[in-house]
Amino acid sequence: MYQEHFDIKKEFYNHFHHQMTNENIMPFFYEIFVYGTAYIVGGYFRDFINKKKSRDIDIIVDLESELLIETIKNYNFNYQINRHGGIKLIHNNIEIDIWNLDNNWAFKNNLVKLNEEDKLNSIAKGCFYNYDALVINLHNFSYSLRFYNDFIESKKLNILQERSIYKNLNPTTEANILRAFFLKDNFEISFSDNTFYYLSKKIGALQDKFGDDYFNRLVEIKRNYPKYNSLTIEKLKMYIIELKTNDLPNNQMILNL
Repeated sequence: MYQEHFDIKKEFYNHFHHQMTNENIMPFFYEIFVYGTAYIVGGYFRDFINKKKSRDIDIIVDLESELLIETIKNYNFNYQINRHGGIKLIHNNIEIDIWNLDNNWAFKNNLVKLNEEDKLNSIAKGCFYNYDALVINLHNFSYSLRFYNDFIESKKLNILQERSIYKNLNPTTEANILRAFFLKDNFEISFSDNTFYYLSKKIGALQDKFGDDYFNRLVEIKRNYPKYNSLTIEKLKMYIIELKTNDLPNNQMILNL
C-alpha cells in the first residue's frame, strides 16, 4: 500500500504546517488546539496521500460552536455559516469548511455513535462514501485510512452505513448522486449493492418529485460543483440509463430506503 512508502505522520505534519504558515493561518490553528482537537476529513488528506495539490480543507473540530466562531472573528477572517451549521472560511488561497462535532449531521441525528475514546474512527465511520473516509488528527497526526483503502483495493464505491435512516436523513441527496457518477467516470469503479440501491431509489424519488424535470434538477445542482465539470450532461444521462437498465447486484430486489 502507498502508506508503506513514506512516513505519513511526519510528512503530513511538514506539508500541513508549511502550507498553513505560507497562508498565514497557522496561528488560528494553534489557538484552536488550545481549546480542542481538530480533524481533517476527506479530500485534503487524500490529495496529500496521492501527491496532489489541494486548496480546499474539510475540518471537524471538537470545540463548542460559540467558541469556534469567536476565534474566527478574532482573526478577522471572511466566513459564512451555511444552513446546516457549517462554517466556510476563505483566506488568501485556501478555503476551509469547518464543522463542529455537534453540528455534524451524522452525530447530530445520532446516526453514528460517537465513541469518546476513539473519535478518529467514529468520524471516519460518519463519512458517507468510503472514498471520502480518510481522517487525520491535527494534534497527534494519528489517522484512519481503512475505508479509503477498501475503495482502492476493491475499486468499488460503498456507502459506509447500511441503515435506511442514515441514508434518508443525509441532506445532500443530489450531490451524492452526482459524486457517485463522477467517481465512476474518473476511476472506472463499480458500485456496491448498498450504493446501487441508494442511487436507484433516490433517482426514482427525484423522478417522482420533479417528473420529467428531474434530470434538469441534477444538471442545475451540478453547476454548483465546478469540480464535476468532466462529468458532462451526456455522461450523466448515460450513467443514469445504465443504472436503470442494469441487473441488480446479486439479483436482489431493491429494498425500501
